[in-house]
Amino acid sequence: MSSAIDKELLKEQLNPIAEWMENPDVTDICIYGKDFVCVRRRGEGFRQIQESWQNDEDLLSAARTISREMGRRLNASAPILDARLPDKSRVNIIVAPCYDKGACIVIRKFPEQQFSLNDLVRFGSIDENGQRILEIIVRMEKNILIAGGTGSGKTTLLNSLCGFIPTNDIVVTVEDAREISISNELWVALESKRSMDAEDKEVTLRDLVRTSLRMNPRWVVVGEVRGAEAVDLIRAFNTGHAGMGTIHANTAHDALGALESLIMQSGLDITALAIKEMVSRAIHIVVYAGALPDHSRKLLEIIEVEGLERSANPSYKTRTLYRFEFDRYDANGKAVGRFHVCEPPSWINQLKLLPDFQMPDFWRQQ
Repeated sequence: MSSAIDKELLKEQLNPIAEWMENPDVTDICIYGKDFVCVRRRGEGFRQIQESWQNDEDLLSAARTISREMGRRLNASAPILDARLPDKSRVNIIVAPCYDKGACIVIRKFPEQQFSLNDLVRFGSIDENGQRILEIIVRMEKNILIAGGTGSGKTTLLNSLCGFIPTNDIVVTVEDAREISISNELWVALESKRSMDAEDKEVTLRDLVRTSLRMNPRWVVVGEVRGAEAVDLIRAFNTGHAGMGTIHANTAHDALGALESLIMQSGLDITALAIKEMVSRAIHIVVYAGALPDHSRKLLEIIEVEGLERSANPSYKTRTLYRFEFDRYDANGKAVGRFHVCEPPSWINQLKLLPDFQMPDFWRQQ
């Protein structure tokens, strides 16, 4: 199917929201029924718009046509669909029996041009010191877990960090629907596959992570860690591979607990303490991104994981490298605060091993 036909399909089946689909400032479109449509512009909250479909059946027809053109199944036995539209937007569709108003279609749009950390500095999401710290972390090949809630900018940050990976390193990315886009020529992109019927084999993220380790990668990057693939990713990190991944969590420390929970749910037959030890060895850095009440996105914290505390009930030993300190909201409701460089990393003496490296002033002074 050509891209021209795809565009005509979208215009025809999603005609009521075609204007919003083409608007580069719109990041999210939520269709909760034939006359319940909300959109969100970049840096703003959701608002309901007047566009609508004539009836539930028309909306359901649009959902089914999209799924068919995507080569995916959508019916009563498979009522939930996650896919990627031709313009790389992510779409989630829910129909009966899980939804009783025709169809629920949620579209997450992504900018055609990926943002770099320079862009994030310009937007005020991070400052130049934070950018420098992240660059050093990647150059030191530290394993990074990027945490945050929905819409906090985790994938944007992941894409930006991948830009620091050396061009002669092989990178394998693993995703359900491709959102990562990096410029490295030695980049191999893998996507999971859901089964269409009983004879069609499903290929999970865990399958892909396992396969990626046989592809001689220097870096393994998982778009979102949310299932049993956490076990194989942790094993990869503990056996010499460098990597990154994102995870849903409300704080940097919660991200480590969330990763533990995923490993426990995988059925791995080891103790909770052994899982903690695995995580503490595998994850070197947690980067926490958040969306503030004024809808701005900030890199709120970077922590280093140094291991486990020695106690009867050990917790993670961490140090804060960087954080955003919130002060107040101004008269326009915008968040006011400052980014602050905190402690240097425990491996600061290893930085001299980097070629052409100059110690940043903010750590030289400490």
